Amino acid sequence: MSRFEFFTSEGLRIDGRRSGELKNFESSITTTSNFANFSRSTSTNTTYLQMGQNKVLVTINGPKEPTNRSKIDITKATLTTTINISKFSKVNRNTNKSNLPDKQTLEWEYEITQLFSKIVVLETYPKSTISINVTVLQQDGGLLSAIINCITTALINNSVQIYDIVTAVSVGIVDQKHFLLDLNHLEEQFLSSGTIATIGGSDEVCLMRIRDKFPLDLIEEFVQVGVQGCSVLKHIIINQVKDMNLNKLVEIQ
Repeated sequence: MSRFEFFTSEGLRIDGRRSGELKNFESSITTTSNFANFSRSTSTNTTYLQMGQNKVLVTINGPKEPTNRSKIDITKATLTTTINISKFSKVNRNTNKSNLPDKQTLEWEYEITQLFSKIVVLETYPKSTISINVTVLQQDGGLLSAIINCITTALINNSVQIYDIVTAVSVGIVDQKHFLLDLNHLEEQFLSSGTIATIGGSDEVCLMRIRDKFPLDLIEEFVQVGVQGCSVLKHIIINQVKDMNLNKLVEIQ
């Protein structure tokens, strides 16, 4: 598709954003009981995040003693990730008829586990397990980045010690020269794109997943656009967490 199919004459994208503008970001602390049909965990502290039309729930279960004693690590905690993408969340619902995770979901579970195993201070919780349970209620492009941002927010909300904040954003390339930040579903369908995650809003990239082929000479600017978006997201997440926990304190009082 040409560049002009993604922009209006005023330079706006199909959802009204400019090329480097992020989707609306909202998060809250809720209870799993409100979403009993969706979440696999019985924990009562669940973080809800909405980035654009992506709607994600994350429950952090633990640190707790593992049910399987053979998996105990006496030096640190063991971290696992489970992603449940609801069938009704997809724009195209006929891609996976079974209840089993597809290949992409399994890859995401592995990559997220590897990523957050280096971000969470696991040595603080020896002989225990930390389970990250993700439920996707609705998706609209850039889902992996929304999941990563929700996990980061949930870890902070649950007072799990981390070395730094991880933020992620999707980036798309139009006509091999123009870049779009935080893609929606239609943009992600037709553009070469990928996901960038950074640590602490810096230029330290901790995850880069590219969905399609594009010229190597575009990599540097591709990463730069993603890093800038992650830097903005870090401050958004910090402010959201402060507001959520302040409201929670007010409710307790």
